[in-house]
Amino acid sequence: MSLITVVGSVNRDFVLTVEDLPHPGETVLARRFVEGVGGKGANQAVAAARLGSRVRLVARVGADAAAILDALTAEGVDVEAVLPDERTTTGIAAVVVDDAGENTIVVNPGANAELGVQDLPARLVRSPGEIVLVQNEIAPEVVAAAVLRARDQGGFVVLNPAPARPAGPEVLAAVDVLVPNRGELASLLGTEPPATVDEARELLVRAALPCRAVVVTLGADGAVLKEAHSTDTMHIPAPVVDAVDTVGAGDTFCGALADALGRGTDLPAAVERAVRAASYTTTGLGAQTSMPYAAQLDAPAVTSAF
Repeated sequence: MSLITVVGSVNRDFVLTVEDLPHPGETVLARRFVEGVGGKGANQAVAAARLGSRVRLVARVGADAAAILDALTAEGVDVEAVLPDERTTTGIAAVVVDDAGENTIVVNPGANAELGVQDLPARLVRSPGEIVLVQNEIAPEVVAAAVLRARDQGGFVVLNPAPARPAGPEVLAAVDVLVPNRGELASLLGTEPPATVDEARELLVRAALPCRAVVVTLGADGAVLKEAHSTDTMHIPAPVVDAVDTVGAGDTFCGALADALGRGTDLPAAVERAVRAASYTTTGLGAQTSMPYAAQLDAPAVTSAF
């Protein structure tokens, strides 16, 4: 199996569960508090590693990250390219989750903001076709450099444009699979988020993004796939589950997609597996703590239920 290189963020996650999300100026009491490892880069790396992939993470952390690095290593993630920064602290995410599984998140980037182009390995891709997975919780110039370097070195580039921000046409043209959610897609196109599956399909057809494929994640509605060579779209529905917490579902999707693609799975089947993995994640509390292992995702009882 080829190596997956993830370029992205690492955070300390502080998750509080509440009955209802607070309104501005309102104080509510949390029912539960959980601390764990997060950040889109770390989450997606762990999601792919739990499914059996060889994963290398490229990131920056603060001087307070010894336990985080140990946790990532225990998950099977290669952290040799995760650089400690003594000048700052590891990024922090404060997550509040309500009984419906909805959440609000506030992030302090910390060391993530210090990851520079010079920190990228000279060889992001060691053999043609290796997956390079990138997200937007790092500086725009680092995202662009990682995408373009991976493309130049013959890699297969997956970009998760989260959080949403503009991306230049040169960067988008170097992306094999773009994975936005409905809000991020709307931000890229300067339009309103699609409210339904049909609206997402229509928007993708009209958008004509220069990527080789776009997969829009739609939460409980699954995902919509549009490949550049096709004038049609494909809807991959999500299984019906009792969602407890949606935090980490998008990251699980990206990690599972990279894992499947790295195994040579065709894109529609890879998206279907990623949808199932993301749905599984919503049935537990926390991001990494609820991500499935391959044996869990492929267990007969789970497969039939999903």
